[in-house]
Amino acid sequence: MRLTTSDGEHAVLHDLGGHGTPLLLTHGNGLNVGMWATVVPHLVDSFRCWGLDFRGHGASRPQHDAMSVDRSRFTDEVLAAVNALGGEPMLAVGHSLGAASLLHAELCQPGAYRGLYLYEPVLVPEGFPMPDSDHELVVASRRRRIRFATVDEAYDRFMSKPPFSRCEPEAVRAYVEIGTYPSGDDAVRLSCSGDTEARIYESGVPMDFDRFGSVTCPTVIARGDAPAQWNEIPPRVAQPIAEALGNARLETFAELSHFGPMENGEMVAKAIRAHLEPLPHS
Repeated sequence: MRLTTSDGEHAVLHDLGGHGTPLLLTHGNGLNVGMWATVVPHLVDSFRCWGLDFRGHGASRPQHDAMSVDRSRFTDEVLAAVNALGGEPMLAVGHSLGAASLLHAELCQPGAYRGLYLYEPVLVPEGFPMPDSDHELVVASRRRRIRFATVDEAYDRFMSKPPFSRCEPEAVRAYVEIGTYPSGDDAVRLSCSGDTEARIYESGVPMDFDRFGSVTCPTVIARGDAPAQWNEIPPRVAQPIAEALGNARLETFAELSHFGPMENGEMVAKAIRAHLEPLPHS
């Protein structure tokens, strides 16, 4: 389902199958709905799963050279997905940028959800240092290779080094297959360019965590406690976010990192179900 936005860009909502109440899943910066490939099979007997590819990610390829990556655009796409799925308070799961966007959407449209499971949302308090153009994440993103001879070559490349070498092969394969497209020169390209990913990192702004107290739907903030090899910010802010929200608790995974949903889909799915399944339908 293609969700067109006010600036002419779009997001893509994937029907991932299943039975039961709708469950919206959102992804982190530079990723796509494929990141949930080993989580969803453990959810579909209880939930009708829907995955959102944000603008410039996965099946949502940019429509303009100067595509806006203002964080409010991702919030708008979340709300468009919620409305497309009926507009009633729903269940949602997010990772990193996707988790932060779900929370932003609840602040903008209170009552959008009746339950949230947020794995390391990237939200920082006022006064916290933010990535700039010299940050290693930004530099690495802009250097990232985006063109490959085949999907298999891209998959092999990603699996050869962290963070993806820690991940389940099925999740990496799904991420690569959804996140590449034919480039017209007998090759494939990543739909999320390094520049898009870098600009998203640079677009973050500190937040007043006092606002989070108004979010009272039952929420889990999940954190991976494995040594951070990607970004030290998300695990550091997980507990402050959980404490600031009106109805939340912190859950930790000692053996997982920031890419936990791709590292052990069954474990993360079990935690999602434990939180969301008991919630009342109204």
